[in-house]
Amino acid sequence: MMRTSRFCAFALAGIATLGGIVSTTRDASAQESAVSAARDGARKAPASPEAATAYGRALRRAGREAEALAELKRAQVFAKGDAAIAVGWEIARTHIARRDFAPAMSACKSVAKVANGAAASRVCAAEAHLLWRRGTEALAELAELAKLPDASADVRFHAKLAEGRSRELDSKDADAEASYREAIRLAPDRFEGHLLLGAMLHRTGKDGVPSLRRAVDLDPHDPIAALEYGRALASDPARRSDAIAAFEKAAAERPTLVDALRALTEAYLLAGRLPDAKRVAASVLKVAPNDVLAHVVSGRVALADGKVDAAIEAGEAALKLMPNEGKAKLLIADAYAKKGEIDLALEAYQKASGLDPLDPAPLVNATNACIAAGRLTSAKAFGQRAVLDFPNHAPSWVAQGDALAADGNAKAARTAYEAAKKARGADAALIDGKLSRLR
Repeated sequence: MMRTSRFCAFALAGIATLGGIVSTTRDASAQESAVSAARDGARKAPASPEAATAYGRALRRAGREAEALAELKRAQVFAKGDAAIAVGWEIARTHIARRDFAPAMSACKSVAKVANGAAASRVCAAEAHLLWRRGTEALAELAELAKLPDASADVRFHAKLAEGRSRELDSKDADAEASYREAIRLAPDRFEGHLLLGAMLHRTGKDGVPSLRRAVDLDPHDPIAALEYGRALASDPARRSDAIAAFEKAAAERPTLVDALRALTEAYLLAGRLPDAKRVAASVLKVAPNDVLAHVVSGRVALADGKVDAAIEAGEAALKLMPNEGKAKLLIADAYAKKGEIDLALEAYQKASGLDPLDPAPLVNATNACIAAGRLTSAKAFGQRAVLDFPNHAPSWVAQGDALAADGNAKAARTAYEAAKKARGADAALIDGKLSRLR
């Protein structure tokens, strides 16, 4: 059974702007290079609206929206015709990046006042509606666009992207994929269509890596493309080092991109790079002190550092911000398990699973906690739930195999491990090691 990830909401809202902690000097230089080049272009041609718009776009993609708006408003002073449409649309996207719907819509309406701007204004408005996941309203704008004659290739391209995102909101993935592929047909050398297609394919359990790699190749400076590429790579245990590099790139390109910082922290933890994880986790909380998952990832770092009580405190802080956050409850459950308080842990695992039924981790971790506590009957029960609810999730099968092996049922454990090798996210070397130890 395919389960939709919690990431979908971010994918549609975060990708809405379509691009645009610093780990090394090289990464910092990479992040600044796009902004610096655009700034130099604007300085060399101070009266060029195209150069000013390019600089504003680079600033937006780097997460510097206030500076972007200042530059774009400067561009508006001397922009005419198509250049005025472009700068008005970019102003709207910058407001979308700031999650400011009203000024975004105002900018879209200003585009309609420019000669030949009606079509672009409709797509701009559709993008603004997608900020708040209003797919129906976005499609209504695109329906009005269809009544207008002679929309430009650029407008038709972005209309297809907006249509695809609207279809995703309606869970019409086949229609969304068709829209994205049509956008790619219209503009094969633009990264946005490849990005949206690859992210959607990955979300639905398909191979999005080739499309996302293409997006990154076409625009190496887009932080969302790097982030989504890293997420797709992280699903393959053999490519986790590549995923880390992609997350580092995303964070370098936009140091305030909280999702990239969290993903990078978690990737460092998986790689056993605790000092790096601690450093970036501190950056996450500094950038977004009220972000629920920033507290969760900080707690994960504390747990890995052996600071169990600090992990529980971080989970409770997250729950104060959002009482129904399953990942916070899962953190607390893992912390109780590490303390050896198995009854409190199991109660928390049950609640975590109920709060986030699309996440297999509570069941998998509960299985492992029961094995460690010697409660093999409960371990097998949690493991069975995990594989029934998530039959395509390799760690669920591994946990069930571990429970059966601990119970002395080598034959059933072998069956579970073999099933794990065929499931998504399988770590073949790990599973082969477990199989070799069975008697």
